Amino acid sequence: MARIPLIDENDPSTEIEVREALLAAGKGRGRVVNVFRALANRPEALNALFALSQAVYTKNSTLEPQHAELAYLTSTSVNDCFY
Repeated sequence: MARIPLIDENDPSTEIEVREALLAAGKGRGRVVNVFRALANRPEALNALFALSQAVYTKNSTLEPQHAELAYLTSTSVNDCFY
């Protein structure tokens, strides 16, 4: 079974552009999640997902971050979308 390699933002061989994108993506969540590390294999895909998540979850949000996370986790659990 093929696996997608996870790009480590702390690896010195990681391209600077990719490292910066990963760190920016992780800044909003407090850590870099593996879905971002997997998408870092295609930086344009990582940037697109990050922009979407910013637009949907964080920019101009009226929710406190902990309340947004609670809503996200609740909807994930209710819809049986376990990751």
